[in-house]
Amino acid sequence: MCIRDRDIYELKGKEFPAFELTLLNGEQLNSATLKGQPTLINFWFINCAPCIEEMPLLNDLQTKFSEQVNFVAITFQSQKEVDSFLQKFDFEFQHVVDARPFIKSLGISAYPKTVLLDRDFIVVDIEKRIPKAHGEEKIKNQQEFKTRLENKISVLLQE
Repeated sequence: MCIRDRDIYELKGKEFPAFELTLLNGEQLNSATLKGQPTLINFWFINCAPCIEEMPLLNDLQTKFSEQVNFVAITFQSQKEVDSFLQKFDFEFQHVVDARPFIKSLGISAYPKTVLLDRDFIVVDIEKRIPKAHGEEKIKNQQEFKTRLENKISVLLQE
């Protein structure tokens, strides 16, 4: 499917498309290996300020749930670009690189997007970027984003 044929939000309540994509280390990640545990997939790119802004919050979730949830970051950028970025920024997910055709097939055109999947790879939720704000409102929005995802993950772990 091309970008005009699908919108990522149409996947809510449906099985996430199967994939075999290249990890940062050059190995392949097959989506079938992720089934059996909830999975959080973050779509991002290195020059995306909102993507970078939410990374510490996503890292907190990864730290809290690392033994029970798969955490995957997917970008269209190259291994070299992502490797260089990760030398400056902490982002503790499994990193898929060079995934432009897959991302396009999902209809993702705005970043970041965070997709939460249940144990059977059904799309439970899709989060947009944290709403733009400043000062106290920014902190409040960040906390709400993190709490919302944390609560949804906790519910999935109880199912």
